Amino acid sequence: MALTREEIQTLVDFEQQIQWRWTSGDPTGYMDALAEDVTYFDPFTEYLVVGREAVRGHFQRLHSGASSARQEYQNETARPLSDDEVLLVFNFTTYRPDDNGAEKQFLTWNMSLIFRKADGQWLLTHGHLSLRDAWDRYNLGRSIGK
Repeated sequence: MALTREEIQTLVDFEQQIQWRWTSGDPTGYMDALAEDVTYFDPFTEYLVVGREAVRGHFQRLHSGASSARQEYQNETARPLSDDEVLLVFNFTTYRPDDNGAEKQFLTWNMSLIFRKADGQWLLTHGHLSLRDAWDRYNLGRSIGK
């Protein structure tokens, strides 16, 4: 049975909810949504992280407990991969207060996440995150094509 547009929207809403928990200082939303066979990459992994407990351990080491003032989703795309899996691709920006209490951009990400619906619940089966502003931070964009 193919996923409906409404089911896909519930996934987008679910992902935004657990992402907000993460950026508010609570990583358990993502930890609870990990499939047993999850695979995961981000800029802070040396290799592909495989399995629920390994990814949970990575999240625990990574999460600082700091929170963001605001988060912004851009260019969200949801594409069904099968009758029970959906690929979510989006850009994600977090903002934090600076020393004067004003809001400043913290990190910008490119995110690709695959979720599987099992027993009425969405589980993350694969995540691949990259820092979108790395080009600017390391002047890499200037060396490409020259």
